[in-house]
Amino acid sequence: MERCAIIGFGCAGYHGAKALRTYGYTGEIHVFTEDSEAPVNPMLTTYVAGGKLDAEDGFPFGRLEEIAGELDLKVHVGKVRKVCSDEMAVETEDGRSIRFDKILIATGADAFVPDMEGRDNENVFVMRTRKDSRMLRDRLEGPKAETAMVVGASMAGIKVAEILADRGIHCILNDSAPHIFPLAALEPVAQEIEQRISSRGIQLVFGAGIRRVMERGKGIAVELTDDRVFDCDFLVLCIGTRAATAILDSKIQVNRGILVDETMETSVKGIYAAGDCAEGKNLQTGQPQLIGLWANAACQGRCAGSNMAGMQAEYEGNIIHNITHFMDMDFVSLGDRGTAGEQVVFKNPNKDLMIAAVVKDGACSCINVLGNHENTGIIKSAFMKQMRGSDESLDLFMEEKLRRQGVDPAFIRILGGARNG
Repeated sequence: MERCAIIGFGCAGYHGAKALRTYGYTGEIHVFTEDSEAPVNPMLTTYVAGGKLDAEDGFPFGRLEEIAGELDLKVHVGKVRKVCSDEMAVETEDGRSIRFDKILIATGADAFVPDMEGRDNENVFVMRTRKDSRMLRDRLEGPKAETAMVVGASMAGIKVAEILADRGIHCILNDSAPHIFPLAALEPVAQEIEQRISSRGIQLVFGAGIRRVMERGKGIAVELTDDRVFDCDFLVLCIGTRAATAILDSKIQVNRGILVDETMETSVKGIYAAGDCAEGKNLQTGQPQLIGLWANAACQGRCAGSNMAGMQAEYEGNIIHNITHFMDMDFVSLGDRGTAGEQVVFKNPNKDLMIAAVVKDGACSCINVLGNHENTGIIKSAFMKQMRGSDESLDLFMEEKLRRQGVDPAFIRILGGARNG
């Protein structure tokens, strides 16, 4: 009997297995996972840490045993030591080597922890997995903390900062970049966000990274690269992630993530990759890039599983985009903030709305929306159409809806492309 392996069982791994069964695969599906729990969305871990979501909830696809029964999966809990591409084999931590006809690598990404002094201190936490969220929650429910530092002004970092502020803990939010959300926010929007969160009592320390962590009494002292030192009770690292590719041999090509084609197949025939470990196509640049989004992982996993089942599926790729809610604010970023062009800013205080965009050759290459999230679906749709060269990215109904929601007519004209120019 033919058999497939899925290494890693997050969003991409689940959708890979689901697609295999949906498209008629009758062979064995072996799932290798380090976690005995079902797939979870990493962006929900802050809700567990903050007590807004129970530690036993938040499994979007059901419990692991339920999924295994529904999809007829053989689940192996433990670490994979190596993927041997020549033998099409998976080598486990206990020394077994199991051959497969096809393999899907869906190992995801790990929280990045700098190689620094004090990284293993008990008062240093990370925020990525469900286990991480439980550890931080236990600390928050333990001895009263007065001050905590969050390193990484990221989407996860700001949510941790919000948790701390809500609990009356003085929060120091640090990043080596000069502004918040350095990979997503244009400077005018970043400055507006910084002003608002500063008014909530969060101390912003930007422009210097973390150098080391030292013990100090019952807490720690955090030294930055500009020699400043901050005393705090504990530290949470939200610096970002790195694709989990350590188990791969040299035959499988890796850049920042695993390189795949439009079918999600790697450089080795029969071995596929999907999710946060894989570089898909950035539709804006046409280049391979890690795009760590839940929906992206689902699409990649579904495409890989379909092809492993014998279908002919392709995934066109995605754009960089982020949607997050924090401290009564909604923030949306579409496209690559690093693209060249003219920056334009539109504000409507009456609608709690700020829009900033990078415009080149009459079209948007990056858009930030702060506030009034109801308009973002139309804006994203128009942005995607405009990126693909459509002359009709907005119809009259969409234009009128944006106007009613307080969007500046000048921005609507830009978003409409040539037809509204």
